[in-house]
Formats: sequence, structure tokens, C-alpha cells
Amino acid sequence: MSIAQHIITERFYGAKSHTIDNVDIVLSQPCGNNTLAIVRINNAYYQLLVDDDGKDVLGDHVSEVGASFGTWSGNSAFPTGPFHELGSEQSNSSFISADNQVIVKYFRKLEAGLNPDVELLSKISDCPNIAPVLGFSEAQLHGHDYTLVMAQQFIPGDNAWKHALRTTATSFAADAEKIGQATHNVHAALSEAFPTAVVPVDNLAAALIARLDLLIAQAPELKQFKQPAIEIYQALEGNARIQRIHGDLHLGQLLKTAEDYVLIDFEGEPARPLAQRRLPDSPLRDLAGIIRSIDYAANLDGSHDQWVTEATAFFLAGYGSIDDQELLNAYILDKALYEVAYEINNRPDWVNIPLEAVEKLLD
Repeated sequence: MSIAQHIITERFYGAKSHTIDNVDIVLSQPCGNNTLAIVRINNAYYQLLVDDDGKDVLGDHVSEVGASFGTWSGNSAFPTGPFHELGSEQSNSSFISADNQVIVKYFRKLEAGLNPDVELLSKISDCPNIAPVLGFSEAQLHGHDYTLVMAQQFIPGDNAWKHALRTTATSFAADAEKIGQATHNVHAALSEAFPTAVVPVDNLAAALIARLDLLIAQAPELKQFKQPAIEIYQALEGNARIQRIHGDLHLGQLLKTAEDYVLIDFEGEPARPLAQRRLPDSPLRDLAGIIRSIDYAANLDGSHDQWVTEATAFFLAGYGSIDDQELLNAYILDKALYEVAYEINNRPDWVNIPLEAVEKLLD
């Protein structure tokens, strides 16, 4: 079989610009007519169900795969199929049960440790702006636990990104305000469930600079922005509150229900190591993600600056007071720089959107 030949076509494989040097099957077992496998590709682990040709076919065999290699933990058994796939995702694969009550997510790129999607949501199940966890599966590999699968209550709703694109000719203000309120509610719940701290902003600036170096390694095109970005980060002053956050918040990570918005996918940025994604950070990082997503929506639809300005203002008003506007601006810049590296590796045709944003932010 040729896993390398097929993996580069999968959306969950985020290293398309890198040459595949080796593919090793670390763990495998028969699963019907196919093979369930954990595969190491260039030192990264992936969970696949492959046919004889090496093509991933998990989407057609969820009921057979079940809890995968792991041991199921939860208040109920693994949900009953059949299942249908929930569209295309960038990092994982999700499926809805036949009764539309449960959504099952298979983590595709695997890292050692409890996945934040399970860890965070399990502790804030009473928050009205999240989908509660019903169960999850873990397996041990080389002495470390890996989260393989999770099940959540399925909440029907409209994707906020798609909804925003439909409103670019009118106004997104009312929705943006509700998104701000939902984000505030989730941050408040996380701050009660997990430890918080106050740290010097210099610590956050140092982390932003270190991340910039990593992004430049992924996308050398960013080197031209290094010095002006560092100057912005080093100019930050004072202290800042940190806590557990969503970590990769954008409009695509929200569902619009009849009355409110629900935040989903609490894994954090897929390009960051899991250990980093589990660290406390400023809530302003999540706000920056939404603000950049609003700008993306406007750019894709050719909307005017007024739409962006209005939606951003209502989003921040819905969230409430902002401790440090300069720190928020720094996180917006950090997010735009991350987006450049991401688009180069995943959607090269979109790279001009964040590039223009970086140039504007540094002007």
C-alpha cells in the first residue's frame, strides 16, 4: 500500500509543503476489510483506517472503528451508528449519529497527552455556550497516553463563518455582539474551572517573539517582518491575566443556534505542540482570532471596511472590557503572522489575505 501517495490529499494532513521521507506503521489491527493504523509520517503520528491501496476510508466505517485502539471512558457506551460525516474539517474527522444526538470526533494527528478538547469541555459542562463531552477514548503508545476519539452532544446550528459571509452586504453587528458574549461566558467558566495567574507582559512578549522565530522557520517569507514585529512586542508594558482559553478561536469554531452561539473545537492551534496548547494564555488571544476571522470574511466577499469596523466594535462590546488594547493589537499581529505560515502550507491561494493584514498592522 502507498499511504504517502494518498495522505497528501487529505485535509487533516497539514504538512503538504514538506517532502515525506518515511512512513512507518507503529500500531495496526484488522478492521473489516481494512486496516486500522497509527502511522508515523516524518515523526508525526496519524490515526488512519486504510484500504489495500493505502487510502484512508475511515469515513465509511465509523461503526466498525468505534473507540479505535483506545479504552472508552464516559457515562454511556460508544454511540450507535450509522453515522454521516460532518462536512470537511482541517484537522480531524467528525461524524453525526443517526438520531442526530451525538457527534463523534476522530483526532487524526496525534500527540501525547489529554487532548484539550476533552480536558477543557469536561470541566465546564454547565456552560451554555459549549457542547458537553459524553465520552472519549485513549490508548497508550510508547508509554504515553494519546486521545483518539471523543463524543459530544450534537447541537444543530449554522456555522458562524458561513453566516458571516451571507451578511457582508448588510450587517453582522448583532451576531458579533452575541459571539462576544458567548466568548466571555466561556472564558469566565474556564477561569473558574482551571487556575489563573497574573504575569508580567514581558513574559507574553517573549513567547510571541519565540513563536515568530518558529513561524519564520515554517515560512521564510515572514523574515521581512521580524524586526518591526519584535519592536511592537518589546514595547508592551505592565501585567496581564492568563488562564486556559480556546486557543484557536475563529468564526468557523462557532455554531449559531436559534438563540445564541456555541464554541466548538477546543484543541488550540493545530500547528502548536500539544504541551504548548495546554498552557494558560491571555484571553485576548481568542479575541484576536475572532477579529482576524471577521477581516477574512470581509476580504473573501469584497466587503467594505465599514462592515469590519462595525462587526469588530460590536464583538468587543459584547465581550466587555478589554484590559490592554496594545496587548490585543500584538495578538492580532501574531495571529496574522500565523495565518501567513498556515496558508503557505495549506491554502497558498489565500496567503495574500493575511499578508496584507500584516503589512497594515505594521504600517
